[in-house]
Amino acid sequence: MFDRIESITDAAVWHGYDGQTSGAPNFKRYNLLYGWNASGKTTLSRVFGLFQRSSTSKLPAGARVRLRIGGEVLDSGKDQDQDRVRICVFNRDFIDSSLQADCTQAPALFIVGQENIRLSNRIASLTRRRDRVATMYRAVQKAERDASSARERAATDLARECATMLGVRDFRSPNLKTLAGSLATPAESLLAEAALQEAVAQARDQSQFSRIDTLPVVVGSPPLGDDLARLLVQTPKRSTLKRLAENPALSDWVRSGLRFHEHSSTCAFCGNDAAKALEDYSKHFSDEYRRQHADITAALSSMEQPKTVPTYPHELQWVPEVRAKVQAAKEQLESWVAEENRARASMAEKLRAKLADMEAVIVLEPTSDHKGDLAASLAQLNEAKEEHNRACDELSARRRAAATKVKEHFAARYLLDPGASEAIETLRSAAGKLEHVKGVGQKIATQTSQANEELQRSSAAVSQINELLQRLLGPCICVEQTQDKRIQFLREGRAATNMSDGERTAISLAYFLVSLAQNGQRIEDLVVFVDDPICSLDTNHIYEVAHLILSRLRACRQLFVSTHNSEFFNTIKQDWTERGGFKPGHAGYLVCRDGGGPSQLRDLPRHLVRFRSDYHHVFYCLRRVLDSTSDEVDEYLHCPNLLRRLLEMYLGFRKPTSKPYQAKLDILFDDEVERGAVARYVDEGSHSASTLHLLEFSDFPAMSKDMVERVLRAMERVDPDHYAVLMEQTG
Repeated sequence: MFDRIESITDAAVWHGYDGQTSGAPNFKRYNLLYGWNASGKTTLSRVFGLFQRSSTSKLPAGARVRLRIGGEVLDSGKDQDQDRVRICVFNRDFIDSSLQADCTQAPALFIVGQENIRLSNRIASLTRRRDRVATMYRAVQKAERDASSARERAATDLARECATMLGVRDFRSPNLKTLAGSLATPAESLLAEAALQEAVAQARDQSQFSRIDTLPVVVGSPPLGDDLARLLVQTPKRSTLKRLAENPALSDWVRSGLRFHEHSSTCAFCGNDAAKALEDYSKHFSDEYRRQHADITAALSSMEQPKTVPTYPHELQWVPEVRAKVQAAKEQLESWVAEENRARASMAEKLRAKLADMEAVIVLEPTSDHKGDLAASLAQLNEAKEEHNRACDELSARRRAAATKVKEHFAARYLLDPGASEAIETLRSAAGKLEHVKGVGQKIATQTSQANEELQRSSAAVSQINELLQRLLGPCICVEQTQDKRIQFLREGRAATNMSDGERTAISLAYFLVSLAQNGQRIEDLVVFVDDPICSLDTNHIYEVAHLILSRLRACRQLFVSTHNSEFFNTIKQDWTERGGFKPGHAGYLVCRDGGGPSQLRDLPRHLVRFRSDYHHVFYCLRRVLDSTSDEVDEYLHCPNLLRRLLEMYLGFRKPTSKPYQAKLDILFDDEVERGAVARYVDEGSHSASTLHLLEFSDFPAMSKDMVERVLRAMERVDPDHYAVLMEQTG
């Protein structure tokens, strides 16, 4: 038997249900579930139906339930748990699937006649064999899971040990198993302790050298000969002023001051007419003079900028093997820079002398060419860079190779450590056994199906269905077997078309009750869930349906009956209780949705156990509203419906007329305005399709508590004895 629901996921209003926190007691052999419409009863029957492998569920894809049975938890999402317990569910889905669209034919129900004893025994034997094979399959599966878990733990532990040795984080169980699969001869990859420690040390070598991709560019100066030599020997053509030629400082002063007289002949210093002087100066400082002077000045500026030795990577950034070569090349480069700067200083001195006397002719002496020194030092530096980069690559390769050797060592241990071969053999053997058992199971399933088909072709349970239909519907509907062994329903000798919902419910229930003992099934082996079996039936059928369920299903392994009908609930409860409580092996539960939230399963309230009245339960729920301290709107959405049910029952008893309850509110309220306020709250709230309508009220929670208090205080005032008894019995 099922003890309790452990959890439900992705099953509509039951999503997130946790049996550990629900507070509902464990299930008994006989279980009565009570709840109003939309509380989740039908969905709960569909949840139990998830263990019916052949059924088509109307729950969302992925719906899953875990049920505790003894010391185990069965999971509807696991194939091996599907057939552990046989569950039969009657609900609206069963009604829809039992009758075809024209409501004239049902899937044929077949029983075992005397001539079919052989087939019946054959089915029973195959069923027992199937159970044994299923047990064997689960045992082999467990052995496979245990061996697989052991191998997985070994892989995880070895991968963790290897990663710790190497100081890395990206080597895990999947990496180790992949590497193990690539080892052709694992024994050759095992390392002695000394070799392992050496490989680890090599892999963890912390020497850090980076590749040097580029070095600073050094460009030599152009030849100092031709252009500069020409500047030094040229003398500009001009009409020389003796005083300026003899006084270079005065010449420079006059030349620089000419820019202030480009557009004026007035002396910028004294303000007198300087036209004649400016004309003489212009002849002295000819255009050729100015150009040559500017060229010499530019050349001097270039020569006055000394060459510098560029900054190269620090000595410690080079691998030790090339440091001497780098130092020698740098010293040679420094010598070249020093020589270059001496030559440039000498040339600058000659250019300054030329500027001092533009008429002088200075002959440039030939200088030695030392470009070869620059090229040699740069070539040596580039050669050192290449050697350095090769050493870096080799260092990385050595580290990777050492790390690979360590990883292969642990992968080989995964394959060769004690216990590995045994676990591998267990897995290989289990795979073969599972395949064999699966084949046997499929063969048994095929044989069982063939036996059932042969049995179904022989006889139908027409008489049993007719017997139940006579009790439920009287003589108006009967069933007969056609020549092709199908079942046909008749109404007054004609095909029963356009069946009412009540007729469909009665026929489906009869069909369900008969089917429980078909095809080799024993009702003692079944868990049965019956959801609202009086749906669409009138009051006259309540007691007959209750009697059928109580008598026909008493022998089943475990029974669940759910309903929203208070009379049917009380009829079942009366048979299952004594002295104000449920008999041993019997239990009652309340299916509810607080504030429109997810469904919950709770212990049946005491007043519902003790009394046969829905009136007590409504009054109890309204008392809980008054005691609530919540300000959430969802907690009060059911208040209008509760007040409507209370007022309809109480006022209907006080004034038993056909008029609606609104016309009887004067029993409780003398004030017409107060009667209108209560009626408006109840009518608008109980017919609201969503919380949006209710939110039109400024403070719905406070308003709800106020309305409940008004009605209950009015009942206490008008009918104090009645109110006092209700308070006592629902306390």
